[in-house]
Amino acid sequence: MKFKLLINPKKDEFVQAQVHQENDFTKELKDFVLTNGNSNQLLVYDDKDAITLSLDDIALITIIDDKTYAICNNQKQYRIKKRIYQLVNELPKHFWRINKSSIANRYQISRFAETQMAGINIIMKHGLTDYVSRRCFAKIRKELDEL
Repeated sequence: MKFKLLINPKKDEFVQAQVHQENDFTKELKDFVLTNGNSNQLLVYDDKDAITLSLDDIALITIIDDKTYAICNNQKQYRIKKRIYQLVNELPKHFWRINKSSIANRYQISRFAETQMAGINIIMKHGLTDYVSRRCFAKIRKELDEL
């Protein structure tokens, strides 16, 4: 593999990679380039258009019809081409796993509410609710006690 870096302040920046096939590395490289290496952004898709979304705008990441979606504060949904288990390791600590198929932005949580069946629901600031599994709630509770 060869590498070439051309620096010209008068030209528009672009990155071009010629590869034999797409793989995990090329996908990570694409994500890195499209987010300008900013770890506070996530590459998402609005229909077929790739856009970068600030993590601060994301309230909940969840699975809908076997696909991963980021739900924003304005309740707009964007498709994410990664699995929940991959995102758990990549997102900052203020994103909490609340059940097997959802991750919540801690700063977007309004409150926790008990259900009639002795469970716990999470209520987001914009009104969206989701259940919190007992295992995940124990971890969240432990983290809250440490604050």
